[in-house]
Amino acid sequence: MDRNIRSIELEELKIKRSIKELAKKGDKQNLASAKQLAKELIRSRKAKENIYKSKAQLNSVSMQLQQNLSMMKLAGVMQRSTQVMGMMNNLVRLPQLNQVMMAMAREMEKAGLIEEMMDDVMADDDEIEDAADEEVEKVMEELTMGLRTAPVASGRLPTKKVAAEEDTEDLEARLGALKS
Repeated sequence: MDRNIRSIELEELKIKRSIKELAKKGDKQNLASAKQLAKELIRSRKAKENIYKSKAQLNSVSMQLQQNLSMMKLAGVMQRSTQVMGMMNNLVRLPQLNQVMMAMAREMEKAGLIEEMMDDVMADDDEIEDAADEEVEKVMEELTMGLRTAPVASGRLPTKKVAAEEDTEDLEARLGALKS
């Protein structure tokens, strides 16, 4: 088609030169010939336009064929994808998968709770130590029956010897109160 268009264009150039030569001569017979050549020029231009239209139509048909081919390939891929998905569904048992996922969720929840508890224990370690010191103070207070005035600041408990001496003094004081 492109060759036909080029050959028509070359012929048009020849006809234009011929028309110019005949028009320069200016006699009636040459003018009639020039007019005839001009009509041929118009026909060749219309033929060239028709060739361009045919070329555009052929390109359109070619594009439609490519589109149809692409759609057929896509349909084939989709069909294979559907088959693969079907096989995957056959391999994966949903009830079993659901059970596994539930068990995994429970284990993750347990791990989260244990981690949370460990964080709480670590964070409250100082508070627990202070509370333990207070409890030791209370127990010491009860054992010594209020005789102790200084708290256990060093973290050491009084020895049994000191506690026994205090108990003896306390018992003697009570005995003296009973005699009087």
